Amino acid sequence: MSWRTTKILPSVALIPVLLLASSCATSHIEFEANYASSRRALLEGKLTEAMSSFEAQAKEAEKDAEASWFPQQYWEAATGAYREASRTARLSGQLQKAITYGEKALEMAANTKKPVPQVDAINVLISTHRSVRNFAKARELMEKGLEILQRIPAGSITRIQWESLFYNHLGLDLMRRREYENAINAYSQSLDLRETHLAILRPSQLVATEDARTQVMISLNGLGSAYLQAGKLEQALEQYQHALNSMNEWGLRYVHEGGLYWNMGEVYRLQKKFPEALENFQKALALAEGQRRPAAIRSASVRIGDILRQTRKPAEAIPYYQKTIQQIESTRSLLESEEYRQSFFEGGIGPYISMMRILLAAGKPDEAFNYSERARSRVLLDVLGSRVQLSRVKSGLLDEERGLQERIAATKASLSGEADGEIDRSFLIKQLAEAERAYNAFLARVRTQDKEHASLISVEPLTLKEVQELLDPGTTLIEYYVTGQEVFVWVVENEKLQFQKVELAKDKLAGLVKTLRESIFALGEREKFNESSASLYKQLFEPLLPHVTGKELIIVPHDVLHYLPFHALVGSDGRYLIEKYPIYYLSSASLLQFVKEKRRASGDLSAVLAQAGKVLAFGNPDLGDPEKNLEFAELEAQEVKVVYPESTVYLRKEATEEKSKALSANHDILHFATHAELNENDPLSSAVLLAKSDKEDGRLEVREIFGMDLKANLVVLSGCETGLGKLSTGDELVGLTRAFIYAGTPSVVASLWKVDDSSTASLMGSFYKNLKTMTKVEALRQAQLEMIRGGKQSDLLARRGIGGVGKLSETPSSVLPVPSSDPHAPNSVATSHPYFWAPFILVGDGK
Repeated sequence: MSWRTTKILPSVALIPVLLLASSCATSHIEFEANYASSRRALLEGKLTEAMSSFEAQAKEAEKDAEASWFPQQYWEAATGAYREASRTARLSGQLQKAITYGEKALEMAANTKKPVPQVDAINVLISTHRSVRNFAKARELMEKGLEILQRIPAGSITRIQWESLFYNHLGLDLMRRREYENAINAYSQSLDLRETHLAILRPSQLVATEDARTQVMISLNGLGSAYLQAGKLEQALEQYQHALNSMNEWGLRYVHEGGLYWNMGEVYRLQKKFPEALENFQKALALAEGQRRPAAIRSASVRIGDILRQTRKPAEAIPYYQKTIQQIESTRSLLESEEYRQSFFEGGIGPYISMMRILLAAGKPDEAFNYSERARSRVLLDVLGSRVQLSRVKSGLLDEERGLQERIAATKASLSGEADGEIDRSFLIKQLAEAERAYNAFLARVRTQDKEHASLISVEPLTLKEVQELLDPGTTLIEYYVTGQEVFVWVVENEKLQFQKVELAKDKLAGLVKTLRESIFALGEREKFNESSASLYKQLFEPLLPHVTGKELIIVPHDVLHYLPFHALVGSDGRYLIEKYPIYYLSSASLLQFVKEKRRASGDLSAVLAQAGKVLAFGNPDLGDPEKNLEFAELEAQEVKVVYPESTVYLRKEATEEKSKALSANHDILHFATHAELNENDPLSSAVLLAKSDKEDGRLEVREIFGMDLKANLVVLSGCETGLGKLSTGDELVGLTRAFIYAGTPSVVASLWKVDDSSTASLMGSFYKNLKTMTKVEALRQAQLEMIRGGKQSDLLARRGIGGVGKLSETPSSVLPVPSSDPHAPNSVATSHPYFWAPFILVGDGK
């Protein structure tokens, strides 16, 4: 809804004109002056300044209300100022603040005892909760708003306006829930109310009439979209055509005209009327480019590319996909709503895949590889979102970055109709261009100071040639990319590239990975594991064998393949892949540039350890819960000190987060024999769990790790699931491993599922001894081979159950086999079983 449109609603009555002036209260004139100043700051892109100003006004009004004999006007003023602070916080991406201010606005509105200020505050909170994908709360607020509106006389203009708005909200929510018939009913009610309102306006009410007509257009568009999603294409087309005809008849300047053309194009596309679809998408694109609307440029461009590709014109489609990707990769996309960032790859990844397919069909696997890397880099930014500024406090660039982001966000909001619609659009477009130039200049400067930080702000992938130059001789990099129907695989070595397409649908691949993981946890189902492992080996690795000449492998997984322990795949000869190759992992080939730089900076680890290696180890921290006690983790941490006497070990209550932050920068290896907690909904809040202290809560979170400055050559996370970050459609591994690499270490050892702490202690003891004479990847491999060949028993298994991660972070029921002295017995719990050694992977640099 445009700001101009909302001006006829009570929501724009920010400062009541009847504020009483007195010697002890803020006067109406002062409120008006402060409000005008806040609005200027907002339109100039100074969001933090505007937000602080609105907050100050709100607090002043709240204080005056509590001190006044006639508080009503002050409560209303506080409501309006808190509401505007909430809107401004949402525009700047500070969503928690937006919720806090919105709730204060609703609290102040309740004090007025009037329905309109309350539904006004609720309206803002609905948008904010949508932004953080709290749809249940947004729906609750919609229902509360409709209930409050019953207190307004039926048939009054005020009630008609607000009810039509809330039914529009309800229609959008029902669309999200795929309740399309109910959405049609909600939008129909909204449309009826808005047409009623329009009919009762007098001809002399020009501004009100224009606003009412715009509201009708919004409801027609929404109703058409509900019909479209319900598969009722003719009815959808009828609504869109009605909207366009009305717009032309009224001579209305409708800011979402391009959206109407896009919707009509989509109907024609689904009807396979491609010339008509193309015509409408071209109109939508022209309007979007004229209005500088990035999201609209993306959606129109990708549809044009899709149609050209579908009509066998791939060469003509390429420029449109490139335009789409250019918009997607724009750093400014970080400033869009959290809702957009979370749902980005529901549609945003398609152009990358389409480009890969076109280039592969044209015999250009090298260029297709580049787009695979671009997509991975973009996914990283999508997960980090606007919170990327938390990642490098030490760079000293945060305030400047934030200010430039806010300036762009505010200007874009004005252009999209979220701010004052009476501002000259040409002026706003000029302001946006200037802001974007300033931000691009900032990025260029950041690249010269801290290239890795730049990679967390904008897409900074390596090309195939650059990756090949970074590969060590004798190393083969295998990069996977999962699409809906197949898996793309690139085999990359110094001097050559080989591409392989695996015909394996994503749902079937996910089922195979799920089966393999479940059979790992159910230790008595060794045959089931062997069968699923051999199947995955045959499809994902065996076709690559003729092209693999390296002695070491770097695996770059994608999507569900992040959950797959490639090193535990069983070949046709019955041997695990790790028995043939040292294997380490990267979430993106582009990380090579950073892990190699960090390796050079920290020196050769075996040489450092041979002199007097310093390890900082934390074992079995006291988490205040006996169920979380890791009996063997203490032995594991103490074993480190036996191997490296110069080490520092902290156990139980001494293993605090505070010590980890204070001491980590001065050690060669950091070892955490602790639990970890992974948050799939908010990867940056995932954490290594340590003991609490007066200053720290015991959660060493990813967002905090990004801000650390480490010199360590290696970080070992021997806890549970520490290798898994948030993984969703198109997402990459963004968790503790990526954070520690960014913070300074070139290599991280982590686990892919919940592990048995006694067998882990045994494996880690061997690993640390091996490190004195071997590379990191070989040290881990030999420790794992020792478990495979030695058949060591896990003596703790007989006394307690085995945890595990079955279906993507769900804990399955443990199947405890009977202990056996024969490691090859069907029910043996010998540590030769992959459950015990296979979860551990080395991420980053293997040297």
